[in-house]
Amino acid sequence: MVKIGAAQIRVTKNANENLNKIINYIKKAASRNADIICFPEGSLIHSKNKNYIKKIPINNYINKIKNACKENKIHCIFGTALMEKNKLYNTAFFIDDKGKIIYKYYKKNLWKSETKVTINGKRNKIVNTKFGKIGLIICWDIAYPEYVKELGKKGAWIIFCPSYVINYKRELESYEQLPLARSFENSCYFVYCDAYAKDTVKYSYICGPSRIYSKIRNKEGMIIAELDKRKIMLLKRYYGLVKIS
Repeated sequence: MVKIGAAQIRVTKNANENLNKIINYIKKAASRNADIICFPEGSLIHSKNKNYIKKIPINNYINKIKNACKENKIHCIFGTALMEKNKLYNTAFFIDDKGKIIYKYYKKNLWKSETKVTINGKRNKIVNTKFGKIGLIICWDIAYPEYVKELGKKGAWIIFCPSYVINYKRELESYEQLPLARSFENSCYFVYCDAYAKDTVKYSYICGPSRIYSKIRNKEGMIIAELDKRKIMLLKRYYGLVKIS
């Protein structure tokens, strides 16, 4: 069994405030014996302003998160805007319980407003962890089933999706159903972690192909669920929807 947390935290334009919130929830998740805690898209730096982002000591902030993971013996996934070679990327970091970055993912499928300033990633891969194979996508990636299925085919038994979902009410039901759909299609667990902000859907949940295990809606907080790898691998064989390469 692996204990997974999703922290639907209030995301602001103040990166230092976001950093303190992330570290606080890392400690909370560890106190509840979680193995991995996931935060929303842009949970550290939520901005498209390149000049503002350049002024933030991003490496210092990331080091503080790495130290918090090491001290609390927990894995962590968080999202942030990131400048590299004067290019802006929407990024998710995966840090292990020893404080090492084991994966850095650049969002591939950008939302329309992002494409004006943000560079999309070119590829994705499975993260091999002590818990097994894990997949990572960001927000709008979820709208591309074949893209997500690449992770399922490579054997991901959990897929994490840090998100910042703008609340377009006409599309609300779609956003609520997509994680379950991707979970069923790939016979995997799915961790969908939205941000708590004025303009977001504010709905996060941890699900499997047939049910939601834990959810949080319209408030800031954390959910935790225990996930059974053996059970999901049996479902992969039972449904036969994903042929693992």
